[in-house]
Amino acid sequence: MTEETFPEGFRGGRMSDAEIDEFLRDQGTGVLSLADGNNAYAVPISFGYERGRAVFAYWQFGDESEKLAYSEATERACLAVYDIESQFEWRSVLAFGSLRELTQKEWSQLGELMDDNAWSPDLSMVGGRRLTVVGYEMDIEEATGLKRTAADDDP
Repeated sequence: MTEETFPEGFRGGRMSDAEIDEFLRDQGTGVLSLADGNNAYAVPISFGYERGRAVFAYWQFGDESEKLAYSEATERACLAVYDIESQFEWRSVLAFGSLRELTQKEWSQLGELMDDNAWSPDLSMVGGRRLTVVGYEMDIEEATGLKRTAADDDP
């Protein structure tokens, strides 16, 4: 979609690469969309980010995990990140890329990246249940962003 293909009356515009980079670095939460053939699976997720990649922690309870199964089957994932102040003030980014499971060594090295902008749930209520954390990385091959600000409404 180019600037010229926005519907008449659309107030807003595309985000620059620098704006997309800053937005992803600042947000830390979104929805990761995965697919296995014709079956889709979307996961609310927190992520760490640095230019060109996002890292995720999958909290796995027990041996079976749909997130892991879908992650392995997905050829190209989509991370949707958005911030809505009002219908006149919002930003959204879609980032696309391949996923891969991180090794334990890689995961331990990326802890700081997760700490910088990821959000972690309170898992104190898990109790005696078995909990495993699996790290994944998304190599961001393409990202697009749209925004609308109060300035877009000024004539």
